[in-house]
Amino acid sequence: MPLFEYLCGQCGERNELLVRASDKPACPACGSKKMEKQASHFAPVNASPSSGAARPACEGCSSAGGCPMRG
Repeated sequence: MPLFEYLCGQCGERNELLVRASDKPACPACGSKKMEKQASHFAPVNASPSSGAARPACEGCSSAGGCPMRG
């Protein structure tokens, strides 16, 4: 099942939910079915500085072996 970001039209709560494309989710905060699917935000994971693509910022990485995002 894909992960989608939704904005509740009733209470304004923003949630990431695992839903099938055909399902209409209910807001976990208020139970409303007035959920609007939002555009996805993503960051390139393997972009190199020479490619011109920005690398994602790493904040609070708890990886003991170093940050997997920074290589």
